[in-house]
Amino acid sequence: MLPTLALFSVLTALTATVSAVPCVQFDSSWNLYAFGGSEDVKLGANTTWAQPQVSPLSTSGRPPWTGTNSQCILSQTNNALYVVGGDSSDLSKIYVYNFASDSWSTQTTSGAPSDLGNSRSSSVLDHDTNVIYTLTTSSGLYQLDMSSVTNSAQSSALAWEAVENSSFSVDGYSVTATQAANHIFYFGVPNTAAGSANVFVVHYAYFQPDAQAFSGSSQFPDTAGQAISIPTSSDSVPYSMVFVPNDFSNTYIATHWTDLGDYSKTDDAPFATNLINSTQTLAAPTSQDKTASYAASPYDLVQIDSTGAIYYYANPVNGDYTVSSGGSWQKLSYAVTGGSTGSSNSTTSAAPSGSASASGSAASGSAGASRTASGSTSASASGSAASASGSSSPSSGAPRGAARGDLLGLAIGVVALGASMLL
Repeated sequence: MLPTLALFSVLTALTATVSAVPCVQFDSSWNLYAFGGSEDVKLGANTTWAQPQVSPLSTSGRPPWTGTNSQCILSQTNNALYVVGGDSSDLSKIYVYNFASDSWSTQTTSGAPSDLGNSRSSSVLDHDTNVIYTLTTSSGLYQLDMSSVTNSAQSSALAWEAVENSSFSVDGYSVTATQAANHIFYFGVPNTAAGSANVFVVHYAYFQPDAQAFSGSSQFPDTAGQAISIPTSSDSVPYSMVFVPNDFSNTYIATHWTDLGDYSKTDDAPFATNLINSTQTLAAPTSQDKTASYAASPYDLVQIDSTGAIYYYANPVNGDYTVSSGGSWQKLSYAVTGGSTGSSNSTTSAAPSGSASASGSAASGSAGASRTASGSTSASASGSAASASGSSSPSSGAPRGAARGDLLGLAIGVVALGASMLL
C-alpha cells in the first residue's frame, strides 16, 4: 500500500504543477520581480543581475497562480502590479500588488465575460486612464476601470463593461495585444497582411476599419505570439512595442506615435520621422517557448519561460528609438522553482546575436510611434493613414490547451500503475 500512496503523491505533485505559469515584471524604479513559483521574489536592479540579491515577497493574499494565461501588468504611475487570470477558479479576480508596501489585495469584479483570458497578451492597461481592455473571442472587447484602485483593491466590486465588437474576425485568434501612443495594437490577426497590425483607438473607443502597416526591411509575420510595451523613464505613454511571434523569426520592435489632436501632424514626435510606424528587429529569444511571459523597463527586455528560466536583453533600444546593435539574450543565474515544469510548447535553442534591422520610411496609418529602453527623445516624425485589412479565418496562434500534454500523460500513467498495484 505504501508504494501506491507514494505514487498518488507523485500524481498530486504533477497535477499541482501543470497549471501554473510564472511571470516577470518591473516596479516603477525598474527593479525586476519574478512571480508564480513557490515564492514571489524581488531580483533588484539590472546592475545586480550578475549575482541577483533575491528577496522573497509577502505571501499574504498572493494569487494561487493556477491560471494558464495569467498576465502581470505594471501600472507605472501607481507603482503597482495587476495580475489578470492568476486564479483558475475565478478568472474575474484582479490581484493587486503594491510594490512600495510589499502587500497584496484582491479586487473583485462583476460582469466579466465568460471567455476572459484568451492568452497571455489578451489584456492591456491603458497608460493614461488606468483602464484594462480585454479582447475576447466570443463577446467582443471589454473594459475594466481601475482608476479608483491605483495600488490597493477597493471593497466594492468593479464592473466589466462591453465596449464593442472588433472590426476584424477573431475566430480562432490567440489575442496578441499591446499599446503604443494610446492605441492598442493586435498582432497576428488571421488574414492580416504581414507587417500590419489591427488597431483600437482608446481615446475615441473604436476599432480602425483597416490594419496599420509598418515599414521596415523585416516585416513581422501574421502569426500570434506575445506582445508588450516598453515604458518610458518619464512615465509618458509608451511608443515602442515588443512583438515575439510564435515562429520566433525575430524579436520585433514596432514604433508608433500619433498627435491625438491632429493625425496629420508629425513635428512633435519624439523621434525621427522615418521611425513612425516602423519595424526594427532584435534576435529571437534563446528560449523559444510560446507560453513564456515578457516584461520591459526603459533599459531591458526580460523573458521568463514555463520552466522558470529567466533571460534578459540589455539596452535593446537607444535614446533615439533605434535598436541597439550587437546585443544578445543572456540567462540570469536565478530561476523560478515550484511552478510549471515545462510545456510541449517549449523548445530551447541558441539565438543569434541581437543586431539591429529596419526603420525605413514612415508607413501609412492613422497612428505612429516608438519608445525605447532608455527613455530619452530625438526629433521629428511623419505619419498618416491606416492601411491593410483585418479579416476572418482560423488563427495562426498555437492552441494554449496543448501545453503540458506530456505531463498529463505521465500523470495518467501513474494512476494506471497505482490502480494495478491495488488489484
